[in-house]
Amino acid sequence: MNGDTLKFNNFLEFSDYLDKLGLFHMDLSLGRMEEFVCKWGSKGDFPVIHVVGTNGKGSTSTYLTNIAMEYGLKVGSFTSPHFVTPRERLTIDCQMLSEEEWCHLANRVMEIGPDLGLTYFELLTCMALVAFKEHGVDLAVMEAGLGGRYDATTTIDPDMTVFTPIGLDHEKILGATIELIAADKADAMQRCGLAVTSIQTDEAMNVLRSRAAQLGVKFYLAEKMGGVSDLSPTLTGVHQMQNAHLAACAWSVFCDKKGLEFNETHVREGVKKAFIPGRLQIAKTDRTYILDGAHNFHAFKALEHELKRSEIVLDAIVFSCMKDKNIAPVKDILLGLTKGPIITCGLPENERACLPEDFTERLGPTVITAESLDEALSLLPSGDGTVLVCGSLYLLSAFYTKYPSFLIKQ
Repeated sequence: MNGDTLKFNNFLEFSDYLDKLGLFHMDLSLGRMEEFVCKWGSKGDFPVIHVVGTNGKGSTSTYLTNIAMEYGLKVGSFTSPHFVTPRERLTIDCQMLSEEEWCHLANRVMEIGPDLGLTYFELLTCMALVAFKEHGVDLAVMEAGLGGRYDATTTIDPDMTVFTPIGLDHEKILGATIELIAADKADAMQRCGLAVTSIQTDEAMNVLRSRAAQLGVKFYLAEKMGGVSDLSPTLTGVHQMQNAHLAACAWSVFCDKKGLEFNETHVREGVKKAFIPGRLQIAKTDRTYILDGAHNFHAFKALEHELKRSEIVLDAIVFSCMKDKNIAPVKDILLGLTKGPIITCGLPENERACLPEDFTERLGPTVITAESLDEALSLLPSGDGTVLVCGSLYLLSAFYTKYPSFLIKQ
């Protein structure tokens, strides 16, 4: 594509185009992605591990990426969402690509499929595939965005599907019950493929087992596999041990398929080095912040358990969520996490964010409302106490925009 026909001449032009597509615009069908993959013509050039579920997808993907890197493999990773820049979503060996390369990848996708009408997430998925091919990755770890049945990442036949815990989330899109949500995610499995699952509720497990049987998928239960002893993830929490164990078990199955020697030392080192922001992350400025992306019942239970186990006393909480989020299941947990103030805040730059005035109705009259994160932080008690920031990854995005240094391992 020559300079006269470039759609994007710089990253700012691309960012503007991406913003106009709309982060939250979805079109639940696979036709556009299937057509792109067909025109792209490089399907199967590198093995893919597909990570699907409700909670723990990002952490499990990060563990898998770091484990593979310990083997000396070049690894492409595609995750979501991002906190500050969409460039966080696409990495090669855990490194973001330059703005110039992002423009090149976007232009390449537009050249391959100029009239496909790709959505925001689809465009980034296509860019990831092109990047992985051009960089000659030995493995791609791809995290599903939403569900499984119609997720853009499902169009690439993976070598393995890894299921993290499935819970209630995005009910208006995926269904109002665990069974319906699990059925959507189960459709990410490929006929006669491989799948490894973490601990699931009985409802979710029954759906996964049934779908695996229908498709002839070899189905592994991580809790019944030996795994690796002495895993020491830097990420905090019992649930992170479970995510790390799932990644180790999935890697064992992948090694068996690819004829790689399973090396426990590489697995331990990969798990130990893995870092992902916003997972019970401790960030110290003038006070101590605990940053956690908990935004549904399963995640809040894990957060509650870890705070109690670690005997962490919270002096205050800053909370936000999307307006379509059902927060009734987490209300009692949230209100019980601290005896200090709970400050709810709007996210003015986010069209889906819950409005400040609606939090009192949804959480009760004891919460303090703020228009923005900056205002919420200004309302915190004086002193150097411990403050939990939680409820939405978009709230954490606002925090990292203010304190970008915490996006990387300290």
